[in-house]
Amino acid sequence: MNEKQITDLIERMRELGHIYSYQGAKNLIREYEKLNKPEKVTIPQFVADWIEYCKFTHVNLQHALIVGDVYFYNYANQKDFSKLKEFLETENNQATFARAWLDGYEVEEEKRYIVKIKNLDSDVRVLKKRNRWYFGGDWDDARDTGLKIHTRKELEEAGFGWVFDCPGIEIEEVE
Repeated sequence: MNEKQITDLIERMRELGHIYSYQGAKNLIREYEKLNKPEKVTIPQFVADWIEYCKFTHVNLQHALIVGDVYFYNYANQKDFSKLKEFLETENNQATFARAWLDGYEVEEEKRYIVKIKNLDSDVRVLKKRNRWYFGGDWDDARDTGLKIHTRKELEEAGFGWVFDCPGIEIEEVE
């Protein structure tokens, strides 16, 4: 059955349900719609960004799967090139990419981190951001928690990407 036939069938079932007021027909329609609604896949943010860029610039699915230099040349997030190539060269990821392209997707939750300088007093060892970046206290005040939890992307964009490779820094992954 193609999509038009399915849509027509659902509409016909709705009409019959309303004409005869069968609760069973309504339930059948609801269940049928659930079964035939494609399930969205979960993908990393950099893959979602690539899909959006390709659709916006009219790169088709076939070429988007290749991540070729011609299409990637004007892409603003060129730092994602190696991650995209690795993602699409991994078994099953091309199918996941195609399903995300066709059926929609959800972006996987980014990991979040607390960054601490090792061997410093707890009053000045945690990287925080309010209006600016600074090192502050280690206390667990509810008002303070949001200031000290950061995504990798946030840290990298602010010039703190080095903290992930520095032996003097302690990175704590948080839920």
